Amino acid sequence: MLHGNSTLVLLFILTIFATAYGRSYPRFSRNDTEFQHLVLHPDPSVGTVYVGARDHLFQLDGLDGLRLEQEERTGPVIDSKECLPPVTDTNCPQARRTSNHNKLLLVDPNALELITCGSVHQGTCQKRSLVSVREVLFSTERPVDTQYVAANDPSVSTVGLVVRPSGGDRTVMYVGRGYTASHPPISTRHLSLKPIFSYEETAKLAVAGRLSEYDHHFVTAFTRGTYVYFLFYRRDIKSPSRDYRTYVARVCIEDTSYYSYVEIPLGYADAFSVPLLEQVGHGPGLQGEDLLGVFSTSTSPTNDDPSHESALCIFSLHELDRYINSTRDLCYTKDGRGEGTGEAYIEYEVKSSCANLPVNTLKAYPCGSDHTPSPMANREPLKTKPAWHTSSGRLTAVAVSVRDGHSIAFLGDSRGTLHKVYLGRDGTVEVYENTTIHPNSPINSDLLLDQNGGHIYIMTKTTVEKRPVAECGDHLDCQSCLSARDPYCGWCVLEGRCGQRWECQRGSEQGHWLWSFNQTQQCLSIQHLSLYNISRGEETDITVSVEGLPSLKQGEAYSCFFQDTETPALLTTAGVICSTPDASSLPPISHGDEFVMVTLSLRFINVTVAETEFTFYNCSLVQQLSGRRCQGCISSRWGCNWCIHQHVCTHKHVCTEGVTIYNQNVSLYSLMFFAFTFCFYPNLSSPCFFSLLLPLPPLLIHLCFLIVKFKPPTPTTPTPSRKLTPPLPTVPTATTSTTATTQPPPTETSVPTTTAVPTTTIKVMPPTTPNAESITPFGLPTTSPSVRTSTRGTTEHTEVTTIGFSHVGRTTKGTDGPTRGFSKDRLTDSLNITQRHTVTTLPSSTSHHIDSHSFEPSGGSSSEMSTSECPCVEKVQDSPLLPVNVERKITLVGQYLNLFQDEDLNYECVLEIENKSVVVDASVQPDTAKPSCIHFIFTTIVLSVYFIPSLASVTLFNCSVGRSDCSRCRTADPKYGCVWCGGASSSRCVYKDSCTDEIKHTCPAPVIHFLDPESGPVEGGTVVTISGSNLGQRAEDIQGSVTVAGVPCNVIHSRYEVSSRIVCETTSSGREESGQASVTVRGGGLGLSAHRFSFQNPVLSSIFPHRGPKAGGSSLTITGQALRTGHTNEVSVLIGGIPCSNRTGEHGITVRFGGAERHLKGSVYHYTPNPNITKAAPSKSFLSGGRIITVSGQNLDVVQEPKMRVTLSPRRDHQGPLKRWRRIVPEADCPEGTLCHYESRCTVNSSSLILCPTPAVGPEAINARVKVHFLLDSLHFDFNTVGKEAFRYELNPTLYKLNRNDPSKPYHHKPGSIISVEGEHLDRAMSKREVEAWIGDGLCSVKTLTHSHLYCEPPAQQPSVKGRKKQDGVDSLPEFTVKMGNLNFSLGRVEYDSQTQSTFPLEAQVGVGVGASIVALIVLIIVLIYRRKSKQAMRDYKKVQIQLENLETSVRDRCKKEFTDLMTEMMDMSSDLVGSGIPFLDYRTYAERIFFPGHQESPLRRDLDVPESRRQTVEQGLIQLSNLLNSKLFLTKFIHTLEVQRTFSPRDRAYVASLLTVALHGKLEYFTDILKTLLNDLVEQYVAKNPKLMLRRTESVVEKLLTNWMSICLFTFLRESAGESFYMLFRAIKHQVDKGPVDAVTGKAKYTLNDNRLLREDVEYRTLTLNVVMPAAAASGGTTAQTVPAKVLDCDTITQVKEKLLEQTWKGTSFSQRPHIDSLHLEWRAGVAGHLILSDEDLTSVVQGSWKRLNTLQHYKVPDGATVALVPRNNKHHLHDSHDYMPGEKTPMLDDGEEGGVRLWHLVKASEESELPKHRRGSVREKGGERAKAIPEIYLTRLLSMKGTLQKFVDDLFTAILSTSRPVPLAVKYFFDLLDEQAQQHNITDPETIHIWKTNSLPLRFWINILKNPQFIFDVQTSDHVDAVLSVIAQTFMDSCTIADHKLGRVSFFWKKNSLLANSGTLTLICRLLWIVNCLVALHELYKYINKYYDQIITALEEDCTAQKMQLGYRLQQIAAAVENKVTDL
Repeated sequence: MLHGNSTLVLLFILTIFATAYGRSYPRFSRNDTEFQHLVLHPDPSVGTVYVGARDHLFQLDGLDGLRLEQEERTGPVIDSKECLPPVTDTNCPQARRTSNHNKLLLVDPNALELITCGSVHQGTCQKRSLVSVREVLFSTERPVDTQYVAANDPSVSTVGLVVRPSGGDRTVMYVGRGYTASHPPISTRHLSLKPIFSYEETAKLAVAGRLSEYDHHFVTAFTRGTYVYFLFYRRDIKSPSRDYRTYVARVCIEDTSYYSYVEIPLGYADAFSVPLLEQVGHGPGLQGEDLLGVFSTSTSPTNDDPSHESALCIFSLHELDRYINSTRDLCYTKDGRGEGTGEAYIEYEVKSSCANLPVNTLKAYPCGSDHTPSPMANREPLKTKPAWHTSSGRLTAVAVSVRDGHSIAFLGDSRGTLHKVYLGRDGTVEVYENTTIHPNSPINSDLLLDQNGGHIYIMTKTTVEKRPVAECGDHLDCQSCLSARDPYCGWCVLEGRCGQRWECQRGSEQGHWLWSFNQTQQCLSIQHLSLYNISRGEETDITVSVEGLPSLKQGEAYSCFFQDTETPALLTTAGVICSTPDASSLPPISHGDEFVMVTLSLRFINVTVAETEFTFYNCSLVQQLSGRRCQGCISSRWGCNWCIHQHVCTHKHVCTEGVTIYNQNVSLYSLMFFAFTFCFYPNLSSPCFFSLLLPLPPLLIHLCFLIVKFKPPTPTTPTPSRKLTPPLPTVPTATTSTTATTQPPPTETSVPTTTAVPTTTIKVMPPTTPNAESITPFGLPTTSPSVRTSTRGTTEHTEVTTIGFSHVGRTTKGTDGPTRGFSKDRLTDSLNITQRHTVTTLPSSTSHHIDSHSFEPSGGSSSEMSTSECPCVEKVQDSPLLPVNVERKITLVGQYLNLFQDEDLNYECVLEIENKSVVVDASVQPDTAKPSCIHFIFTTIVLSVYFIPSLASVTLFNCSVGRSDCSRCRTADPKYGCVWCGGASSSRCVYKDSCTDEIKHTCPAPVIHFLDPESGPVEGGTVVTISGSNLGQRAEDIQGSVTVAGVPCNVIHSRYEVSSRIVCETTSSGREESGQASVTVRGGGLGLSAHRFSFQNPVLSSIFPHRGPKAGGSSLTITGQALRTGHTNEVSVLIGGIPCSNRTGEHGITVRFGGAERHLKGSVYHYTPNPNITKAAPSKSFLSGGRIITVSGQNLDVVQEPKMRVTLSPRRDHQGPLKRWRRIVPEADCPEGTLCHYESRCTVNSSSLILCPTPAVGPEAINARVKVHFLLDSLHFDFNTVGKEAFRYELNPTLYKLNRNDPSKPYHHKPGSIISVEGEHLDRAMSKREVEAWIGDGLCSVKTLTHSHLYCEPPAQQPSVKGRKKQDGVDSLPEFTVKMGNLNFSLGRVEYDSQTQSTFPLEAQVGVGVGASIVALIVLIIVLIYRRKSKQAMRDYKKVQIQLENLETSVRDRCKKEFTDLMTEMMDMSSDLVGSGIPFLDYRTYAERIFFPGHQESPLRRDLDVPESRRQTVEQGLIQLSNLLNSKLFLTKFIHTLEVQRTFSPRDRAYVASLLTVALHGKLEYFTDILKTLLNDLVEQYVAKNPKLMLRRTESVVEKLLTNWMSICLFTFLRESAGESFYMLFRAIKHQVDKGPVDAVTGKAKYTLNDNRLLREDVEYRTLTLNVVMPAAAASGGTTAQTVPAKVLDCDTITQVKEKLLEQTWKGTSFSQRPHIDSLHLEWRAGVAGHLILSDEDLTSVVQGSWKRLNTLQHYKVPDGATVALVPRNNKHHLHDSHDYMPGEKTPMLDDGEEGGVRLWHLVKASEESELPKHRRGSVREKGGERAKAIPEIYLTRLLSMKGTLQKFVDDLFTAILSTSRPVPLAVKYFFDLLDEQAQQHNITDPETIHIWKTNSLPLRFWINILKNPQFIFDVQTSDHVDAVLSVIAQTFMDSCTIADHKLGRVSFFWKKNSLLANSGTLTLICRLLWIVNCLVALHELYKYINKYYDQIITALEEDCTAQKMQLGYRLQQIAAAVENKVTDL
């Protein structure tokens, strides 16, 4: 039991250890940043934690394990320390990406706002919501210098404190910042007054000296009472050493001018160096609050060496205030000098000094005034002694907590350790716990306790942890709780738990809460028991003593518990008295124990107060469990005694009858007490007494023992409900079936005075039970008859059994016969118990005669009775070997059998034979010791009366077991006397005295049963096994007499088995032989086998294949003769002499048959290098499989069985439980939840190529993890290692029928057109070259494959039906089928349309005319004329109808063809865009082109054009102008004043609006408000006129402002939503226009949407493909330069050719990055003809009169495939900036005409343009107004085909712009709501008017502008003919916005839908500014207009009363004086 308790304790300790060291606390970590500040939400029920870090803000849920709720990125940003915000490229070119360090993180508890300040942008701050850190409540992008709060250097400290003065409604923030610039070190910032975060001029610490000399480093700031305190260290410049010192400064909260500022130095006594403050905390102390500061001995603030010594100092805040007050009093009233309080002075070189003011000044001005001196300081420091110091790490953080009057400090150090320090009331300081938070990571100074004080937040650079201040609950018992020595914790006695005092209900009462930190405190325990163990069943009272037991209230009581049994408890002065429970309520004694140990506990309700162990024992179990019952009983530790005649073990001291043997551990005085009781008791019933004389000098005592005559009870059968466990012999005997050894008898002890020798005669018969069958297994060796083998679960019988005499018992006379003593089950139980328990036997030297037994009276000695007094049997006389079926007499030697001597009793012997109890009679002769046992029979079992343990054992053996033949019988050990008895038919092995027949001295002839193997090579060496019987008794008997097929076979002695097996090795036969095996045994005869053995000669003939990889795995097939020779497991194949080879080359083939070898003649095996896979593609497949994977590599043709294996495994989601994996296919080898394999067989194409079709899988593969391997025989290759990306499966494609409306009808195909098939997922895992499309047996060539379309070009003639005979009807038409991998789609039948003659024949017309004339002559002329006219009209109608149908068919076919070509081109362009992307302009260029259209250079790119001497003054004036524009009144007056001036042109209005947009760009909210105000004024103007005309033209500043505002706010939408579709439309237009001729002079094109720009002449042209040498290669003159093909037209001019070549060869480069065409020459490299420079005009140009034609490629006869190059021009004077924005039309030839009277033309002569003025030629806008000409049908075809081709791209663009499926842009919604409000205010209810306003504001002012000018958003080159097409599309877009019935109404729904969003709240614009322009230049340009209309503006301002009050005119005059040095009235 003790061992079990130790195990439990060990497990408990390990559990506590794992709990302590494996605990996880709430933690938040990030390794990509550095944590810097930590604050908590003011409401503890919210529990939010805010962390400020480098470039990040984190919002954590403190109540949910520090879970990350939100994260906000605050950096990096473009910034520089030298630049003021806003930072732009113009004003700060040195700006770089800079990390934003969090310098301040504060909570405003009144406004519930989070204040964050960073190190960028000069330390500006933001207000954020405590609910979401992403929500910015306040931020300024153009701060003033008083709004720079924090230090802009990450290494310079900044501290802050939010304070709300009592009784005030304003909140301020005190800020202390180190030196970085001229900003004050301490200042008071506004939080509720504007400008936010700024400070007044007086609300700061004034420093007259140089701030850099002081070098402040702030530590913290806190408030107490009506004061604010700052702690910092700085350089003491007034001391000679100028060392750094620590200071504390105080200022009144109500003091807004820092008149009350006082600072004093801090230090500690006996410091060996000047201490620097690291961190402080404050809390209640002895006389009030204390200030705890941690100081380090570092001499420099920048020294972060963690090894510096640190100290904890405690300053009384009361003493600190007193010292500060005394410093103030000295400086106010005593000129700064006093006695014992140091010297006060004025610090920071301020021009002031301490004064001698009246004494009442202190009371009248406690916080100073403007006449009191400040800032004040003291030269003497306030000192204190260090309370605790450490050198293990520099202290970096401190937090203070107070509980139950005890102060606890939490100190963090630079090594990541948290020290918990107890601060005693008497000044003692003790560190009670050190915890490592993050090794070698300093703990941040923001060490915070939560509002309840129960948890502490610890932060390092990368981790935030929340830990409880104390973990009292971890201590589960009192001892653990008190040993923790945690000042927070204590043990709640009556609650039974460890907790804090406030958690304990009676913690305030004496003795109910035991404080853990009290070293003298002890847990309650039971000091003493009146009894520690009793016998089970005894009932008595036990006194329990417990010291310090808490008192209880009236009606409460303690309880005693014995384990779980409650007994009453009586509380007395001596302790608690508990009564023992009834035995039935006690826990049972465990099996195998004689006692049970229970817990005696004293409890209050259900809480254990104290406990100990108490024992209940049972002497009866001692008797049962003891191996020797008597000895076990008297040697037990419980004091049990043995009653011999009752055969019981009892706790009673006297047996009821018979002799009592007392326990060895019973004291002498107990025996004496009981002996005297028996001797002098008067009523003893026994007739006789014996006296024993015990020598006990000097005292002689007579002890009497009561002798009771035996009265044996009536024999009874034991009840089955209770097992009686019989006693066991001292020496265990081999009585079980698994025992194979016999034990010798024990050493004899001294001979007793009286002995008894029982004698038993036994005839042992073979057992008849199944466990005793005399069958020996075949092949069992017979070397030792006394060894017996056994296996688990199976009993193998031998001829030997060891029998134990377990008992010698006595039975009563008169029974019917001998009886057994016990049952088999009880015997087995006793054996098991014997194996588990050890019975101690004392040495024989302790045995004495009972008369001479002595007692020693020494204290503590025990009176021991000799173990020999327990009667027992010790050994067997004579031989212990007993053969079966032979009667024998057994004589047993025993001791003290005379104690049982009685005439009325009989004895019996009980023998244990293989778990069976056998009982025989016995007799005892006390004098001669010769009793005898006569019978051995099996009878019923009767319980013996008395049991005597036996030490003896005998061996029972049977010769026939395991000896089935003569040879084995004769090998038995001679001591057993086994012989072979009987004749030939009934022979057996028996004991020699039992043989009744003849004893055979020789054995029969051997018998051979079988041979293995039955063949072998003629060389011999085959190991042959011969099995049989009588094969000799030893190997020498058959040595040299074994042959197989007449050939000697050498016997292997080590493998010979007696009589049953011979193993021999054959010798060489010399030739092929066959015969029997023979064995001759010496003296035993000859034996022949029935099977024959053959000597064979195997022959090899061929091998296939002849080569294979050196990695192996190839299957070889060898053919030959007689290859089945010898053992099959001995046949091996060798290649090159070894089983396997890893080398290359040719090697011979060898086959081994055992020891013989055969070589393959004439053939060798060639090892080749291993096959290797280097590439596999593609990496996708449809689920149906069948896609060919091309596998490339080397040596692939040696692979025999290439396979592709796909393995699907379930995806395991780490979030949440695993879902059960469903089987993909119901295969037997794919159980649920396991891997599923799919294989396909590959085809070897060549040595470098294998083609593998992908296997088909189920739909589950989409969500499964796919692994693909290529199996090349024994080599496996993973697809991931050879493919470019991971392999995956895609959904199967879907193809729709050709005739979806009626699939049963055939699809009519027009010859010459393409077939378009619709579907889904077509190109997900298939390319167009892998798709096969068939029309019957004709191949339909796939041209294009997209996600939803397949375009193929069918055969010119209708193919025949595939695989069928010609049939009638629909079945005779060919079927259209598509094959995609394993998928085959049948999409319907195809019928080709035949070309019919649609024109009416001329002959028919003449015939009809002649006939009509003849009829007209016959019939009335009038009727005939009427009818002829009617018919003629009908014919004309049909003719026109046929022509229109043909035209429609022609247009449709052309559209399809053109659209297919265009889609192919656009797909190629899309692939090009993957690498280069859409060439969007950056925001800066976009804004410049929108704001200032038509300007060659943006005015904002220029520098400020002022003299350098006046630059600074002008810039100051412009900054003032920027501030003046912030006045809404001034800005509106300014705009209205300019607009009424007659010289203020519309161009000026647009220019001023753009300048204002730039000036207000950073203040978008203000800009929007101005726009709203001006729009309101505009509405009022038009309401009086015609409201429908508003916003139609740019006639006012507000209209241009609206355009700019829309452009700013919709830039993101334009890029993300409409940009891609607009760019694709632009590219499609350019491609379509450029594919046909374009006149370079007139700008007309063959393909266009604008009929005015349509080239009506039919120009012959053809497409040429030129090989263009790249410019870099051309410049180097290389002959092997790389060429790029490019397509041009032979009718193109040289300039057009250069444009197209640049477009195609530089397609991955934006237009602005390409060289300009004017800077390049086109050079034709004509081989031997040399190089020729081509140009538009040269000497070869064709001149006809006044017309000169531009040169084309036709002119130079440039052939198809010619090589050309674009080479730079060498003209030094040619300068052209390709990046300039060139607005207008791109028709370069129009302005060059008529020079010298020569007019230029290209394709057609512009004769009609001669009448137009020169400046109007080529103008799209002018020509758009010309009268529309009639459009012949041939031109109409071009326009319609162009429209049909571009229709999809136009639809995509309009859908992207006008789609209602996505959210409306916020700016649009806001502005439309604004228009609705304006209409409502001015009572405009006409919906058409409101619709016109919205149409004019968004489509007209923004989208039309963008659609007509793609160069505003893209970096592209526009042309005149492209502009013409875009103008038509823009007009179409505008027409779609009208609500007229005859127009498209697509946009009306858009406006109406957005109108439903009216009045949904104000607009919050979030504009991500990617560019800030040069505002000073814009302001300077704006000032030019102010200067121009200066007087009018001044007059307007002076006439306005509000402007006069705001002094707007005065401020404008100041600006004018600064900018222009204008003389004003100032």
